[in-house]
Amino acid sequence: MSDQPQAPAPVDGGNDLPLEPLPPGAIPEQFAKSADPASPPPMRMMAARAMAPIPPKHLVPIIYQLMMDPDPKIAAAAQKSFRGLDDKLLAPIVADINLPPQILDALCHTLVDKFAVIEKVLLNRATPDPGFEWVAEHATDEKIINVVVENQERLLRDHDIVRGLKKNPRAMRSDLDRAIDFLVREGVFLEDLPEFEDSFVRLGKNEMLAALKKVKIREELFTKEEHAAAAAGVAPEDIALQGNNLSQEEIDELLEEDLAEEGATRKRWTEMNKMEKMKAAMMGGLEFALEAIRSPNKAIATAGINNPKITEAEIPKIIRNKSLCDDVIRAICNAGDWTKSYEVKLNLIQHPKTPITLVMRWLPLMRQNDLKGLAKSKSIPSNVAMQAKRMLETRTAH
Repeated sequence: MSDQPQAPAPVDGGNDLPLEPLPPGAIPEQFAKSADPASPPPMRMMAARAMAPIPPKHLVPIIYQLMMDPDPKIAAAAQKSFRGLDDKLLAPIVADINLPPQILDALCHTLVDKFAVIEKVLLNRATPDPGFEWVAEHATDEKIINVVVENQERLLRDHDIVRGLKKNPRAMRSDLDRAIDFLVREGVFLEDLPEFEDSFVRLGKNEMLAALKKVKIREELFTKEEHAAAAAGVAPEDIALQGNNLSQEEIDELLEEDLAEEGATRKRWTEMNKMEKMKAAMMGGLEFALEAIRSPNKAIATAGINNPKITEAEIPKIIRNKSLCDDVIRAICNAGDWTKSYEVKLNLIQHPKTPITLVMRWLPLMRQNDLKGLAKSKSIPSNVAMQAKRMLETRTAH
């Protein structure tokens, strides 16, 4: 998906409108006969063709109801009339919150490319969420798509609206990003859309923390003891995430391999969903952070490297893992306090995912013996080894 809209795609004009019979009383008693299957066909046909002398606010529900008439000719005529309803006739009607939601849902399908009217439908709080989903997926007008994206209350309530935007070839990437960025900041993460990972990784550290504070750990992941702590005014998840006080030996073991296969921490980690892991990674104990950093999922790994319990002492050992995702390396490179360390710089130079511009900036700072090792190394890019060799020769010549 790019920021350049593609050619308009025709909206499906088939007979698949969402239809559901109106509840009793939706059509006033004095006009009800026009939609009653027991009424004479000519009376129903006149109403179906929008030719009956009935006020528009009552005629529209009648036409809608007649789309489900047992006589296929009347139903077809009603559908044609419903799809061709005049904008001026509809404009004063569609903003009415008393208009049955079934009609508003169907109008989302027939008015999807008519901004002046569909905007009123979308702003009507009575419009059902499935109508919003359909517009999100099928709208071709940028102004209409913007109305969908701007309705944050709907986005929070119905996540399928964002999924609809993702499927819409006319929605620009910036539209999708705005909707997703809002949800991520509200602690919502849709695991089936990789764009949510991209959005989280784009956040600053404080923004990540604020978003993850809104994530709730499912109660079934807490032990009886943790639930009991609630009676003493302690949040169960605070206990669940705090982890253990690790010795340096235990930290070193965790840097070398995954959490022990047995144990409460490992069991809890494996049972967590993606967003819970992200919260545990950034706000939990060191075990969770170190486990997260090795994750192939960049959002989980990024949350882990931003855990305040990760200190400069762990960074050189973390960098030795060549399978770290790019975003973890990028986070380390951008952390000025960490890259002040000579050992961190040296390890980053040897990591295949460190940006080459940084590698070349740090190479001249390397000591003679380390330059020798880099010049002979087969595990770093050949251009880096060659540059290290040139620097070594220049120093030797002087």
